[in-house]
Amino acid sequence: MLQKLTINNYALIDNLEIGFDSGLNILTGETGAGKSIILGALSLILGQRAESKYFFNQQKKCVIEGTFKISGFHLADFFEDNDLDYETETVLRREISADGKSRAFVNDTPVNLTALKQLGEKLIDIHSQHATLEINDPDFQLLVVDSVARHSDLLFDYQTKFKAYKKSLSKLNQLIAENDKGKADLDYFQFQFDELEKSALVADEQEHLERELNTLNNAEEIKRNLLGANYLLQDGEAAALTQLKEAGQALGSIEKYNPAVAELHQRINSTIIELKDIAAEIDAIEQHTFIDEARAEEVNNRLSMIYNLQKKHRVNTIAELLQIQEELSDKVQQALFGDEAIEKLQKQIAADKAELEKLATQLSVNRKKAIPDIEKQILVTLAEMGMGNSMLSIEQTPPRP
Repeated sequence: MLQKLTINNYALIDNLEIGFDSGLNILTGETGAGKSIILGALSLILGQRAESKYFFNQQKKCVIEGTFKISGFHLADFFEDNDLDYETETVLRREISADGKSRAFVNDTPVNLTALKQLGEKLIDIHSQHATLEINDPDFQLLVVDSVARHSDLLFDYQTKFKAYKKSLSKLNQLIAENDKGKADLDYFQFQFDELEKSALVADEQEHLERELNTLNNAEEIKRNLLGANYLLQDGEAAALTQLKEAGQALGSIEKYNPAVAELHQRINSTIIELKDIAAEIDAIEQHTFIDEARAEEVNNRLSMIYNLQKKHRVNTIAELLQIQEELSDKVQQALFGDEAIEKLQKQIAADKAELEKLATQLSVNRKKAIPDIEKQILVTLAEMGMGNSMLSIEQTPPRP
């Protein structure tokens, strides 16, 4: 139900907010008081055409906003289909600028006028002097019959299951198309998958191999410089460690005369310890650096294979190749076992169809029972209007398959 209507800058209205209670609400007033204007503003949030010439202030935009309580209207599917946030208190808003441009919102999410109109029609029914034209509308006729039949829960259950049934049919058609294509491309997919699987790719091996190859290709220079650094630290005639030791001995002989010298002596000893550790690590790296042409060729071949695969599949990382391998595996499995998935879905669709037919039969029975009541009520109303000799016959015709 409509709980609140806010009108800004429309026709004779600068700013107006109207609250509505449950039950009957009546707007009365003299001709020209603005009753039709309020209905006109309401029609704007129902998706009707807007014209800026009806603005109260031509320099400002017009904003119409309606707050609706929609619990019990079974509209969750509509909101899901239109990617909207479902709220039990839903706000419809229409903004029209002075240049005639219009924007519509549902719960602050922009929507097109078609979606706004579809939602509005589910929330509000405006009866006017031309409303009798709806009698010829099959949807309206069915709405009347269903209302008298009082089977809204059954109807909602049918509509929900029918929607799921249609989705299953669409999925089945997609599966069949993918299965046919998969079978046609099976040999191609299998070849590509086998090639990737045989390569036994590991996620981070490319980076490790590139670093290893870089080291192998420059092993001679690396060893030479490591040996040179170690020589300067501890093996040379003027090695840094030797000179630091001598400097420490010199300071140690005089530290008893000056406390500041003792501190410096301690710092030199700490430096000597650190340099020894550095020298040991340099020596370890040098010992594990080999000039190995066979290993360099092996690593280079492995990287070439990886690069060729990346070029073939137009990717840049092993992670992407592994993703492609997984996708190819899925395609191969689908091609090999797609018939089983299709058969399973077909059985489910058949079961869903049988359930829908049961619900449809019950709906049809309920509608058939409601028709005599509708005929009777209409004839009573016509008699009260002085048309006692009227005759009415409603025929229920099942839709063509």
